[in-house]
Amino acid sequence: MRKPSFTPGTVYSMDDLGPYLRQRRKQRGYTQEQVALGIGMSPRLIGEMERGRGTVGFDRVITYANNLGIDLVVKPRGE
Repeated sequence: MRKPSFTPGTVYSMDDLGPYLRQRRKQRGYTQEQVALGIGMSPRLIGEMERGRGTVGFDRVITYANNLGIDLVVKPRGE
């Protein structure tokens, strides 16, 4: 069975980013527990990020995204 490809998109909030984090984790074949152990976070925190909880610290979101191989890019709208 072929794994689905990662579909890039624009993110305006954690509600938008969470599904990308989950999609990428699953694409790479990891459980929330495996990722949490690997980056020193709790599985609960990983779940909160994937559900789009805005109360998670941005530094933790960046750490998680980087470890999943997701680049967060900042650019002016319309460019």
